[in-house]
This record gives sequence, C-alpha cells and structure tokens, in this order.
Amino acid sequence: MKKELFKILSVVCFLISVTGITHAQEEMRPMLLYFRIDCAAVERDYVDNTRTLEAFHRIFSDSALVSRIDTVIVTSYASPDGDEPYNLRLARQRSVAVKGYLVWKYPHLNQYRIVVRPQGENWQGLRSLIAADYAVPHQKEVLQILNKNTDSRLCKEQLRRLDGGISYTYIREHILHNLRHASVCTVRLKEPLPLLDRTDIFRSDSTRTNELYRGSLKTEVSSVYPLPVSSSTIKRPLFALKTNLLFDAALMPNIEIEVPVNKRWSLNGELMFPWWLLDGDRYCMQILAGGLEGRYWLGSHRNRGNRKILTGHFLGLYAGGGKYDLQWQEKGYQGEFFIAAGISYGYAVSIAKHFRLEFNLGIGLLRTNYEFYHARDNYQTLLWQNSGTYTWFGPTKAKISLVWLLNRKIKKGGQNDSLN
Repeated sequence: MKKELFKILSVVCFLISVTGITHAQEEMRPMLLYFRIDCAAVERDYVDNTRTLEAFHRIFSDSALVSRIDTVIVTSYASPDGDEPYNLRLARQRSVAVKGYLVWKYPHLNQYRIVVRPQGENWQGLRSLIAADYAVPHQKEVLQILNKNTDSRLCKEQLRRLDGGISYTYIREHILHNLRHASVCTVRLKEPLPLLDRTDIFRSDSTRTNELYRGSLKTEVSSVYPLPVSSSTIKRPLFALKTNLLFDAALMPNIEIEVPVNKRWSLNGELMFPWWLLDGDRYCMQILAGGLEGRYWLGSHRNRGNRKILTGHFLGLYAGGGKYDLQWQEKGYQGEFFIAAGISYGYAVSIAKHFRLEFNLGIGLLRTNYEFYHARDNYQTLLWQNSGTYTWFGPTKAKISLVWLLNRKIKKGGQNDSLN
C-alpha cells in the first residue's frame, strides 16, 4: 500500500512551563502556556497565557484548516529535580491538560487526532542550558557528571554533593524552571499545503487565512520531525543606575552607574553636579565632582554564588576629584580638590525585583588648593584675600543610595534579546 505523504504545517510550537521562560525574538517566538509549580491546570490569566490562547484560537478556530489536520503531537517534559516517577506523571498530566483544553474549546477538532507523548525528565535540555551559562559554579565538573552518568538517581546525588551543593543550588534556582515545559512541535496535515513562516500565526490581518492555501509546495516529506523550539532566555545584569539620597536631600543632584564584572567584582562611577546661585548671588553652591571605585563583593563561594548580584557586603578602593565654588553671604572659597586614595565599606540589600538600597562609608586622603574671597558690589565683585592648600585624612564618602538594576535578556544560545 502506498505510504501517505504528510506535509508539516509549522504553525504550532507550544512551550508549557511552570515558571517564567522569556520570549525569544519575534521571528522565532513560540506560543507559551505557563503552569504554576506542581500544577497541570491551564489558566488564562497566568503570566502570558492570554496571548498564547489567542494564538491557539487563530489556528484551531479555522474549521477548514482543522479538517485537514491528521495529527497533533504533544511532547512533554519535566525538569530533572525531585522524584523521577512523579516528574513523569506531572509531564503526562500537563500534556493531557493541553489536549483536554483543545478538545473542550474546539469541538470540531477530533480528540483522537491529538497524541500526547510525555518524555519525563529533560536531561538533554539541562546539559544545553548549563553549557550555555558561564555563571554555573564548577560548570566543567557539572557537565562531566551529566555526560558520564546514565542513571538519573546517581546523577542527582553527585550534583547535590558537588562542592557542598553550591552548583546544584544554582541550577535549581536559575536553570531548572526553564525545563518545566512541554513542547508541541508538530501538526501533521492530510493534504499538501505551503509551509508557513512561524511568525504567521501571530498575524491578525484578514489575508492570513487565504495565504494558507496560496501557492504550491514542491518538496514532500515522508516523515514528521519536531520544529526547532526557540531557546529560552535568562536575565543577566547589565548595569545599575544610582542616586545618593543624602545628596538629594541636600539639593545636590548626583548620579552613579555601577557595572558588575562578575559576582565578585564591579566598577562604580559617580558624578555630582549641584550648580546653584541663590538670593541674588548671595549664596553659591557650585560643585562638579566625579570618581571611580572598584568593588570586591564579600562572602564565601557558596553564599556569593547563591546571592543576587550587587547585594551583600563589599570593600572598595576609590579615587576622584573636582572643583567647587562655595559662598555664604560675603565670604567664599573656590578651588579644586582630589582624593588620592580611599577605602570604603558598604552593604547593599534587595528591596524589590530590580531595586537595591546601598549603604557606603569611605575613608581617604583628600587634598585641595583653595582661594578665599570677599564678595562686594552686591555680590558681583570678588576680592581675593588669600590662597592655600589643605589636606585631610578621614571620612570622604557617605552614601545611602537607591539602586535601579537593569538586566539584559540573553537567549541561552547567546543572542541578546532586550533590556529589562
């Protein structure tokens, strides 16, 4: 009997997850259905499910297209964490939940055409994500454990024991949630149809349905294979914007930017620029100052690996300088100053998802060359009295800063997505 040839309609690519997998670029955007942890119920209002279910509707509400569907294959996975039989049951329940939703929402879609294929724990996905994440503690050793062990139970035990569980803690907190998904990647059709670009399912114009059947497809395939699933994304810190609340309270505008080099090191730059003349030039506060500081974030390897970026205790080495003009009624000082070296200690705590509160105190050597003057003629003429040099060793920095951390979304494969 002649084998029936199928065409692949590349319009369905579900990723069903219990926690946040961020969208990839638009041309590779999958449809995402999110599940709460340890849950297999389809919830419209959870995360971005509304958008996904609307995309489903644009496909499966087309009765002409549905009549040509031969098979819908739902392949599901669970993250390699916890009990393996339980993970297999959970993956199966999520596949069944997707099938149940489609059958309930679209009665004209034959339920016997929907095939669920739970795969259990996604070890291959775990290897790929770890290989792409340079921040995984002991990444090389972790990959060696994954590659040499075929027994999942033994593999989990060795990962938990590696360096006291540091690597496994990072994997559980930053990677495993990306593997709690099911990928529905294949829709088989009974009749030849042109292959669609995957972005087509997100178009809302009226011509989309007509274009489904326009043209011809010369290449035929005799087997069905999964469409490539767009890789998930992770968030990595790009930089932090900050303002010193003590200076703000004194009406001294300022801004800082801190760039994390890794979990241990960061570079902080600051600029202060109050430029006030008040009460007819009777009072003057004009300062332009800047500085740089290298910071080393403290903590054991285990604690530092598990801590959020730019949080905790740190030590810093800083230098800076600037110029000033300070006047109070008839008397004033002008000059330049520099901080040859300073040592700082600080602590930063997370107060919201993207915000930190930072406390910082520094001791250093400050030197200034100044000129003392008297203001005359209604403060329009400055009479220079004397000049000198002053050196100070002691506190030269005090901060309570509000920190706004900006992240970059990076696809696990290494491509940048966007800022957040």
